[in-house]
Amino acid sequence: MNNQENYSNGYNYNTGSIDNANLIDDTVPDLTTVDVIETIHQVADTVPENVAGGKFDPFTPIEKNPLQNPDGFLSNSFNIRVKESNSDNKYLEAGIVSGNYLVIENKRVHDICSEIMDTSQLNWSPVKTYFDGKKYRNVWNTTEAGTDLVVGDTVNLMLTELNSYDGSMKAGFRIDFMVLSCLNGMISNKFGWGYSFRHNMQNVNWDQEIRQGALQIAGHMQQDRIDQFARACNQLQRPLDLDKLGELRNGNINKLPALRFGQVVDRYFKEREENRNDGTLWDLMQAGTYSLWHRDKMTNADFVNNGHFVDGVLDFAGKIAVQA
Repeated sequence: MNNQENYSNGYNYNTGSIDNANLIDDTVPDLTTVDVIETIHQVADTVPENVAGGKFDPFTPIEKNPLQNPDGFLSNSFNIRVKESNSDNKYLEAGIVSGNYLVIENKRVHDICSEIMDTSQLNWSPVKTYFDGKKYRNVWNTTEAGTDLVVGDTVNLMLTELNSYDGSMKAGFRIDFMVLSCLNGMISNKFGWGYSFRHNMQNVNWDQEIRQGALQIAGHMQQDRIDQFARACNQLQRPLDLDKLGELRNGNINKLPALRFGQVVDRYFKEREENRNDGTLWDLMQAGTYSLWHRDKMTNADFVNNGHFVDGVLDFAGKIAVQA
């Protein structure tokens, strides 16, 4: 895994300061008992900066505590608490779950995804980590699986570890795309794909999940998906005038917030002026993905907006191609 070891952000995972009796780690099987895993790789020398801010360590242990009424009655539900970084007694209530709900820690998701990436025989590099106390995304890219575009650029694979403590995202990972020249992440629900770790109450067959997960980024499947995405991107070499921009805005990307749309268009026109060209849909795509992907501090909405924008522009280009 890219010569990376000990991905712990300086935190001793086995000797945390939180009361071990309250940690949920004991609800997940001991991975050392799984024959296929001799060692879970803890990758990356340093954790990429948390682009959600430094309030929460993505890999801090969490607590799962029973809810109790003032009269002592115990609820069947539990709250999930996440400790704030650099604080001894500040916590975020990340979510409320049922007693038999299996909460998988971000650290465990990361370890399993690391094992899956190792089996792919591709060299993966860390890009960015996002954790707001509830939702977790850890992004990697590889330059060893990709294809060239007619615009003269290259598109490669991007893998994102996924998890949440509020039930909004299933533990697993998804595969999307990244442009090599500017490292713009391009999330596409239409062309990308994902895998959620299957589990029953209190149990995960990690041996099976590693094998199934590895199949998602192996062989012809990943190259076929890259080629499909590349063909869609190649249709973006069409001129973009104000009428088409307005049609696109009011149709395929109408859910993009006005502020973000303004930032995208501002960057598009500045680059068009600098490059002294008439501008294409590809230029707009790059202005948009740059604006949404390279923000100093990101929110979960930035990832969602990225996917909406990418698929919206690709769908619009496909519609124009049919009409031509």
